Amino acid sequence: MPPSSVLAESFGGFSAGVVGTIIGFPLDLVKTRMQTSATSSLISSPSLLQTFKHIIRNETFSALYKGVATPLLSLTILNTLNFTSYNHFKRVFNGSGDNFVGVSSCFLAGSLAGPIASVVSTPEHMIKTQMQIDNKRKGGALYTNGSFDAAKQIIRKNGVAALYRGHNSNTVRECAFLGVYFATYEVLKENLPDSKLSVPVAGGCAGAVGWVSSYPLDCVKANVQGSFPEKAGSIIETGSLILKERGIHGLYSGLTPSLIRAFLVSGSRFSAYEVGVWAFNKI
Repeated sequence: MPPSSVLAESFGGFSAGVVGTIIGFPLDLVKTRMQTSATSSLISSPSLLQTFKHIIRNETFSALYKGVATPLLSLTILNTLNFTSYNHFKRVFNGSGDNFVGVSSCFLAGSLAGPIASVVSTPEHMIKTQMQIDNKRKGGALYTNGSFDAAKQIIRKNGVAALYRGHNSNTVRECAFLGVYFATYEVLKENLPDSKLSVPVAGGCAGAVGWVSSYPLDCVKANVQGSFPEKAGSIIETGSLILKERGIHGLYSGLTPSLIRAFLVSGSRFSAYEVGVWAFNKI
């Protein structure tokens, strides 16, 4: 594999990370607030619009981007890793990163990228989740000086290991998500009519399908990280507790903003990736 091709994939992943984070962060914040809500039923849970209005009315519009610095940095790194590692594993199976290698191979290549992604995404999710629910704390917010200060506070009080709270559940989630994500994109890209919309539509659908398939694991991860500094349960313990207190609907709290975000972000992310690779190769 020529080094220039790897660099092109890296640049494409970098572009995907920046564009996707800026577009999707407000909806991700709303999703986290809905996932960690203490409500006990879907009917009484706040809706997408209610949560948006509540945040803007009580915390101002800037709160929608609270904690964005860490994911802007980490998701840029993460998407660079995701796209390059996925293409690497795809080449292992077929010898070429450009050709469609079949659904099962694409799914496996994406899943193998999951443990690599989790090393970066777990601390990013931990810091982001803590900041996104900060205004819900009794006694007032703790993290008022940005993402990096929040990370320092968490490390100072609880050690570096605290940043990897929920790592197991996040790794399983990443494997499930990335496998479905890349396989869906490749299948749709291969079968959709060739047009300017084929990449964003395939990417948007890939994001939506990926989130639906892995969403209960994301909800478990959010609750493990959101309950900090209390002792965290295992994936099964936390999932069982959510089911007991909120029912099956509790594992899908915040799904609506996640699907909207997933379609918009993934459509723009794959478009940014393809444009980034094309631009790099032109240069």
